[in-house]
Amino acid sequence: QRYIAGLREGENGISIQSHNYYLQAVKGFCRWMVQDRRASESPLTHLKGLNVRTDRRHDRRALEPDEIRRLLEVTRQEPTRWKMTGPERAWLLQLAAESGLRSNEIRSLKVNSFDFDKCTVTVRASYSKRKREDTLPLKPDTAAELQRLFSGKLPDAQAFRMPSKSNVVRMLRQDLEAAGIEYQDAAGRFADFHSLRHTTGSLLAASGVHPKVAQ
Repeated sequence: QRYIAGLREGENGISIQSHNYYLQAVKGFCRWMVQDRRASESPLTHLKGLNVRTDRRHDRRALEPDEIRRLLEVTRQEPTRWKMTGPERAWLLQLAAESGLRSNEIRSLKVNSFDFDKCTVTVRASYSKRKREDTLPLKPDTAAELQRLFSGKLPDAQAFRMPSKSNVVRMLRQDLEAAGIEYQDAAGRFADFHSLRHTTGSLLAASGVHPKVAQ
């Protein structure tokens, strides 16, 4: 408790959400100790996470339809950045906005993760946040364009040559700037990569999709 509390001290201390991630990780380790019979019980079972709503540091917003359309159109014309061409980055962003996949999930995708006949993409259980294999539908025209984009790659090749997590943020900010879209709006909400997942939900809701189906 003292250790994690110390990480939160000072102006640049970690957020409550990060605090909870640290706690969740060490509690998971203790559970493994019990399961592997290396300990008789977990000494951290009683510890609870903090309320994230009391410390919102990075609220995100969904992009409006005209914003996502402009972002994709402009990005396709932009030069190569972070070893990804403009069209590659545009299809990466479009896949994220249409599928709701997280950055790490897209990073895990290989060419053979896509079934272009059935218009689906599959995330392996080891990379899914829910720890189960997820197969999601793709729009037919998106699937066709991705098939053309990957045509020169081997089946087990990485689908997108994404930079590191921190550089993905920088890459998106540069494309947002080129498209004239603010990274942080007047309400303090951010348009980072995870915002594309929020955009997916907003687009589905606007299309009349039932919340349970969207979930």
